[in-house]
Amino acid sequence: MDFCSRLWRQDQQAMAGREVNEITPLLDNHVSSARPESVFNGRRLACAAILLAESLERMAFYGITSNLVLFLNSSPFYWEGTSASQAPLIFMGITYLISPFGGWLADACIGKFGTIALSLVLYLFGMLLFPFVASNDTRNYLCGEEMAFPVQPAECFNKTVPPNVTCVNRPSYCSPAIYSGLVLVAVGVGAVKSNITPFGADQVKDRGPEATRRFFNWFYWCINVGAIFSLGGVAYIQQNISFSIGYIIPAVCLGVSLIIFILGKAVFITKPADGSAFSDMFRILGSALCGGGPKEPSLLRPKPTVLDGAKVAYGGRFSEEKVEEVKALVKILPVFLALIPYWTVYFQMQTTYYLQSLHLTIPGADINSTDSHPVSE
Repeated sequence: MDFCSRLWRQDQQAMAGREVNEITPLLDNHVSSARPESVFNGRRLACAAILLAESLERMAFYGITSNLVLFLNSSPFYWEGTSASQAPLIFMGITYLISPFGGWLADACIGKFGTIALSLVLYLFGMLLFPFVASNDTRNYLCGEEMAFPVQPAECFNKTVPPNVTCVNRPSYCSPAIYSGLVLVAVGVGAVKSNITPFGADQVKDRGPEATRRFFNWFYWCINVGAIFSLGGVAYIQQNISFSIGYIIPAVCLGVSLIIFILGKAVFITKPADGSAFSDMFRILGSALCGGGPKEPSLLRPKPTVLDGAKVAYGGRFSEEKVEEVKALVKILPVFLALIPYWTVYFQMQTTYYLQSLHLTIPGADINSTDSHPVSE
């Protein structure tokens, strides 16, 4: 009961102290006309800054992920196939796990603008590690001398290894620096991903559904344009010219994205943290469980669920709208769970499928030909 009473007091204090202090640009001409050509008047600079920053950020993101397996599986790192494929999977896992926390941080603590700006700074620090790791001149300072392959007994190359034979595995060269960069990038990507979309919506939602629809049309076009330039241009440079140059370009793109976003504060609509939906959800769950279930309904009400006990009408402290939102979230959880197999297969394109293509023997090809990117199994 102490936990329930403390939860009730925290909820009352949060609801009593909550206020909106929205900051709008000084030179903002409100448009009452609903004509399509005028819906962005006064917001064009804000929308353009977000779209350009997002496009450059996507270029940086795909500049890291597109050839990561090739980068780790080739000279001078020669990571084993399992280690090289695990790195992007760990990276993507951290990215998507951080996204809910990034949304909570923006809603409950420092606002969307501050969260995105801080995330881009962390993102940039992680990106800068990759050009240093890829360059022969700076890699030794971060990772030490290149590691030699241990001499293995002949039995290690058989399908079955005798129990009395010890096979020495080569540690993944430069893994501390590479994983440090990937974690920083993943944290930055996750927080940006969860906030840039609603932050863009804040700039145009008062102009009506037409403005919102048109903005997000451009928003997803810019995402795809950034991906096309990165997968078609930056990836080509990494594979055929130099990984060092191929990682400098995404880092520069991200730096420009950060500058554009920071300078855009003068024209952005920014809102302070006013409470998180996740915080409300846990409060509602705690209230429903600690309240001992809903009170007996009247004849005009349907039979209540456990979550209905948090509603004011059933003796709880939360409005019906908030509780219904949580109930809707619970209903769509099976849909989210059903997407897990799909994404499990989807991410094989950047890992297992990539390794298969690297080690593929094409009939009729010259098996003695040299490869500019030797790989290790």
